[in-house]
Amino acid sequence: MKQLDRMAEVIPTDVLIIGGGISGLLASVKAKDFAEKVLVVDKGGIGWAGQVPFSGGDCAVFRPEDAERHFRWLTSVGHGLNNRDWARAFVTDMYRCIREAAEKGLPFWMDEGELVAVPFGKSYNAFHFSPAKFMIRLQQIAVRKDVKTLDKVFVTDLIRDGTNVVGAVGFGLVDGKTYVMKARATIIANGSCRYHAQRNFSVNTGEGVAMAFRAGAELMNAEFSNTYTFGFKGDIRRRVPLYLFFENVNGERFIERYFPEMATAEGSGQELLDFYQIADAVTKETEAGRGPIYIDFRKLSKEEEALALQADVLPVEFQPVGRDNLLDAIRKRLGVDPDRQRIEVELQFCGGQGPIRIDSECKTTLKGLWAVGDAGSLGSGYMGARASGTFGGFGIAFAIVSGLKGGLNAGKYAVASNETKTDYSEVESLKRRMLAPLGKKGDILVNDVIYQLHEAVIPVKYNLHRERSRLNEALSIIEKAKNGLAKTEVKDYHSLSRYHQAESMVLSAEWTLRSALMREESRGTHHRADYPNRDDVKWLKWIVIKRREEESVFSTESVPV
Repeated sequence: MKQLDRMAEVIPTDVLIIGGGISGLLASVKAKDFAEKVLVVDKGGIGWAGQVPFSGGDCAVFRPEDAERHFRWLTSVGHGLNNRDWARAFVTDMYRCIREAAEKGLPFWMDEGELVAVPFGKSYNAFHFSPAKFMIRLQQIAVRKDVKTLDKVFVTDLIRDGTNVVGAVGFGLVDGKTYVMKARATIIANGSCRYHAQRNFSVNTGEGVAMAFRAGAELMNAEFSNTYTFGFKGDIRRRVPLYLFFENVNGERFIERYFPEMATAEGSGQELLDFYQIADAVTKETEAGRGPIYIDFRKLSKEEEALALQADVLPVEFQPVGRDNLLDAIRKRLGVDPDRQRIEVELQFCGGQGPIRIDSECKTTLKGLWAVGDAGSLGSGYMGARASGTFGGFGIAFAIVSGLKGGLNAGKYAVASNETKTDYSEVESLKRRMLAPLGKKGDILVNDVIYQLHEAVIPVKYNLHRERSRLNEALSIIEKAKNGLAKTEVKDYHSLSRYHQAESMVLSAEWTLRSALMREESRGTHHRADYPNRDDVKWLKWIVIKRREEESVFSTESVPV
C-alpha cells in the first residue's frame, strides 16, 4: 500500500462506478443500499454527464400485465438473436424499475402520484421526463445517500488480481494526478462509442468497452452497433414522427412507397418507429436521384400538423431541451421560415451501443466486473439483431433497468467479498501505458486521426448498405487511422485524453466492421448487399470477441433457444 501511495493517489472503495450518467448514478444509489463505500468517477461533470440532458425525454415502458405480449414482440424484432433471459427480464422488470426511479424523486411526468404514459407507437407507450433536470436531480439523490463522486478524472484501464477486477487507474484532466481506485466490485457505466460525430453525444468514445476488453472481458454483437437517426439539416435534434411527411425533391411523399403499411397509421403515427428502416428509405430515395429530402409544413393538413408537432402537447417542463415550439425553433435555429419554404432533412449518424457481454444480472465474463447502460446494451443481447437506439425511448429504459440491476448485484457482491489485493507491478504497468504518449512529438493532431476514422464509420455504404469490398475498404481506412496515432502530438493532459479516446474509437470501429464482414447474411439492422437474405442455418449465432494476447479473436456461439 505504501508503494502505491508513492505512485498515485489511492482511493479505496467497496463499489467503483466508472461513468456518472443515468445508469451509473442509479447503480450507485442502488449499490449504496448494501455497500458502505460507493464511488462514481467521470471524465466530465457528474450531474451533467451522459446523454440524458440531450435526449428527447422519452422512456419506453412495458406494463407487467402485458409482459408476455411484449416479450413476443421483442423477440420478433430481434430476428432470433435475442438473449431470451435478458429479453424476459427486461419486459418483466421495466415498469417496476422505472417506478422505483420515479419514487426516488426523478422528474417524470406524474398525475396524482401516477406516471403518465403517452402512446409512442403501435407496440408500446412511453413515460416522459424533464431532460434538463433529470441528471442534476439524480446527482442530488446520490449525494444525499453519501455516494462519493470524483469529477474530471479520465479512467483508462481496469486493475486485475489474476482474473478478478479489483479497481481502475486514471489521471486527472486538470492536474494530471494519477489515481488508483481500489474496489471489491467495479461497474462500467460510461457508455458506448459515438465517435465524436455528434455535438450532443460527443462524450461517448468507447473507452469503457476498450478497458473491459483489455482486461479480458468478452464482447458480443458488435456488428449491430452503428445506427442513424434523422433531423433538420444543420440541427442536432431528431424529429419524430416527421418522417411520415418526408418528400423528395419532386415534392412526392415516399415513405409509403417502401412501407405501404404506413398508409394506415393511426394514433401517434409512429407505427414503424424503426430508425434503421427510415434511414434505409431515405438512402434509397436519394440514391435513385430524388434527393435531397424535405418536409413542407405548408402542405400539412391541420390533423397532420398536429401529429408532426405532437411534442408540443407535453407540459413545457417535459419538452426536450431546445424544442419549445418546433416551428419557432426552425426559424430561430435554422434561419428558415417554414411558412415560406420547405425544410431540408438529413440522416444523422449516431454511433452505436456497447458490446460488453453481460448476463441478466449485468455481470460480465470477468469476476468483479459489471456493465450497465449503453456499455452493455448490445452485449446483453436483449434486443437481438439490432441496436436499442433504433426504437425511441429504449436506451433510457435499458439504462434504468440495467443500472438498478447492476448496482444491486455489485453491491451485494462487494459486501460478501474480502478486501482486494492490488499488485504493485500491475498498477505500475497500467500507469506506464496510460502516460506513455504524454509529451510525444508528432506532425499530426489526434483530431486528424478521429476525422479519418469518421471516413470509415459514418458513410452509409459502410454501415447501412454493407458489402465485402466496401467493408474491407473501411477496414483499411481504420488501419491508417490506427497507424496515424503513432504520429500524433500529445502535449498535455487534455490531448492525452483525446489520444486514449481515439485509441478506443479505433478499436470500436474495427470490432464493428470486422464482425459485419464475418456475418455473411442480412438480419435486423445488419444488411449485406452481397448476402441479402437471413440465413438461420448458418447464422443463428452470436459473434463473440475475445482477447488473445494483443489480438481480437472472433468466434461464433449458437443462440440458446
